[in-house]
Amino acid sequence: MADDFKIQLQENIPFSTAEIEDIERKLKGFRKIMFIVIASATSVVMGFIVFLMKNSLAKFRYYDYLLLVAAGFALFGFCYLIGCLVLWYDTANWKKDKRIGKNKLLSIVIDQDTTEYGEYLTFAGIGENDKIRLKVKPEDYSRYPKGTRLSVTYLKFSKEVLEIVEFDHSD
Repeated sequence: MADDFKIQLQENIPFSTAEIEDIERKLKGFRKIMFIVIASATSVVMGFIVFLMKNSLAKFRYYDYLLLVAAGFALFGFCYLIGCLVLWYDTANWKKDKRIGKNKLLSIVIDQDTTEYGEYLTFAGIGENDKIRLKVKPEDYSRYPKGTRLSVTYLKFSKEVLEIVEFDHSD
């Protein structure tokens, strides 16, 4: 079956402007979630500290309460700063790194498998015994059986499929 079909692999295709905007939109959503998670964690930590100090709270004066609130804001600010620095570093690296991109594969599905992390299709690679295993959406997993000729665009390092185009079976 794979003998009469030419398998092709294009590597390091740069991201389009729309794909970069989509990634940046997802990062903005992640920043909002990061803010909520860090604020919740800081509240839990500060609540635990207040719980441990419940016997000495009666001796507190107003400035002690202000210091406790300031410590909470300082903890939140420190954690949020570290999170923002990590996101900034990661974003700067993926925009700069030429190895990060996507690949386009023209091949045949040779196997399907499901794990606890998702559904995967295995494609025939360029070499005789090469195989490329890619994570697909559940609807794509059930749509393309073994032997289907596909053109697949996927992220290079995460091996996650971005786009699938089926070829005509009438060849």
